Amino acid sequence: MNLTIENIELWVAALVAIAGIAYGGYKKWLIMKANGLTLGEVLDAVEEVAEKAEEVKEVLEEVIEETKE
Repeated sequence: MNLTIENIELWVAALVAIAGIAYGGYKKWLIMKANGLTLGEVLDAVEEVAEKAEEVKEVLEEVIEETKE
């Protein structure tokens, strides 16, 4: 693993993306909890998180490939 400043920057960007998704999900959960949950809302939230997780996966795969080089 070749650790350069560019690779560190990529990893930091990936971690920031993950933290942002986690924070957004937590805020959404708090709102849903305060207003009461319906099954449709839960399923919509799960789909949204799955889409964001796929985006993070793609970013992490790019970071891993860049790190290998």
